[in-house]
Amino acid sequence: MSETLTDSRGRVIDYLRISVTDRCNLRCMYCMPESSENPDGGPVFLPQEELLTAGEWITFARAASMAGIRKIRLTGGEPLMRPDLTELVRGIAALPQVEQVVMTTNGVGLAGKIRELKEAGLSGVNISLDSLETEGYRRIAGRDRCREALEGLSACLEAQIPVKINCVPVGGINDSQWLSLAALAKTYPVQVRFIEMMPIGEGKDFPPIDSGQIRETLEQAFGPLFPVSHQAGQGPAEVFTRPDFAGSIGFIQAVQHGFCSTCNRIRATAEGKIKLCLHHPVNGDVRELIRAGKTPEELCSWLTRLVQAKPADGYHTDESRPMWRIGG
Repeated sequence: MSETLTDSRGRVIDYLRISVTDRCNLRCMYCMPESSENPDGGPVFLPQEELLTAGEWITFARAASMAGIRKIRLTGGEPLMRPDLTELVRGIAALPQVEQVVMTTNGVGLAGKIRELKEAGLSGVNISLDSLETEGYRRIAGRDRCREALEGLSACLEAQIPVKINCVPVGGINDSQWLSLAALAKTYPVQVRFIEMMPIGEGKDFPPIDSGQIRETLEQAFGPLFPVSHQAGQGPAEVFTRPDFAGSIGFIQAVQHGFCSTCNRIRATAEGKIKLCLHHPVNGDVRELIRAGKTPEELCSWLTRLVQAKPADGYHTDESRPMWRIGG
């Protein structure tokens, strides 16, 4: 089987994002607000039987790693809502070709799980955190769970697992929090990343904020930020730091400063649909193949062929579903 997975444009595809559930315990205004898809009672989730089991995801991860995938990120919805998450991490981390198993989470409930997840093989955590202030957090997240998210962050630091903090700047909502969030990187060995609003689903209603504006605000408070040379695992982020910082600051502007020419990722939605590009329609259905009895070797060959159709770019989106249905 292939050791390197490349598309028709020669890009090496070694990063797979798996949305393990569409469920979430927050109702963020730009992702899954209360009125999302159902004005009478909140979002409508997939029936449980349509979600892939831990065993099915491990089978696909095995096939993907045989094809050339080396890094797998578990996302949602909120991945911590899966009771079998530790089993899933352990099964994927045990695959010999997989070098990293990481997770994106809102941090709610993470404090009680991080040590067992690390022992199972989790190698890093991204925590979505748009405010450190209780009321600002509730306004964005729709739930008063700021304390639990911060407890999750503290537990990660105590467990000495690498942490990135993802903040989505929302004009007029969390502007006052940029400095306090960035200050975490001064005190702790974390990377605080400001991520441009994606014009998908509810995100279309919020104009993106240029990273230059945020950087200017931070430099007025902390002094000049100095670029960090690109490192493995940095992805599309432009990363900066200062001599007096324990961590770093990252800026990701996927829309205004696209990285399509170097994109190395593909996605799988919670029901097993394969997306070769965030902004384009579904390209394949791995759940259907797994439940039809396809072997990892057959899935590997299928994925290798499928990746050839990865679009050149995603500057113009054809995606109409909200991010929580796609996978964050």
